[in-house]
Amino acid sequence: MNSPRQIAYYPLAFFRLLFIGIITAVIVVVGWFWLHIFGFSRRLQHCSMSIWGKSILFICGIKVIKNKVPASSNFILMPNHRSYLDIFIISAFTPAAFVGKAELRNWPFLKTGARITNMIFVTRSDLQSLITTMNRIRSSVSQAIPVVIFPEGTTSRGPLTKPFKKGSFKIAADAGIPVIPMAVHWVDKNDAWVDDDTFVGHFFRQMGKPVSHVMIRYGDPLVHPDYKKLLVSTREQIDGMLIQIISDKSH
Repeated sequence: MNSPRQIAYYPLAFFRLLFIGIITAVIVVVGWFWLHIFGFSRRLQHCSMSIWGKSILFICGIKVIKNKVPASSNFILMPNHRSYLDIFIISAFTPAAFVGKAELRNWPFLKTGARITNMIFVTRSDLQSLITTMNRIRSSVSQAIPVVIFPEGTTSRGPLTKPFKKGSFKIAADAGIPVIPMAVHWVDKNDAWVDDDTFVGHFFRQMGKPVSHVMIRYGDPLVHPDYKKLLVSTREQIDGMLIQIISDKSH
């Protein structure tokens, strides 16, 4: 049951959701014109993702505490996953190409948005799709557009990570692409979007708050030809950063 305070915040959540839709639509429309006049470029991808992410963080009152953003663009970013809100943070500070399920193509604006942002769709059960995904990741990184993969494959409440999927690490190991682990910790654990909770229900409960706080840390780049060792090292580094964040917060 929602508390009286949460209900009182519903109007703010509504206007935030409305503005997210408006901003997304504007960026997609402007990007569509840019795409058809000048063609795809790293500048288009970077500007679209960065403006989109920073605008939504501002509108939603999300305050981010972070360490130094990686200077390189030639990497695969591997964050733990708590919520759809993670996407805005990554877009704001590390404007990368996301790897997502093929079903997402049917979401509003996403077909055109994917072309603007270099999003990569994959059907995990299709071997040919996985091969195509590997080639697209290599191509994206070679254009200095980093790629984001959530290795857990789903969201969790934490405090540490869930078991990682192997496929993304095999791609990174085979292609020799550095992996940068990333730890994401929402101060309010209820900001995590998990289980069967609906998007709208969660957004109205959590995004009506005046301010939400999240702490993120980028780890050290990892390269290894053995995908199993790369997976273990990445997970250890993310869990280590999460433990450190929680420890620092408690002092």
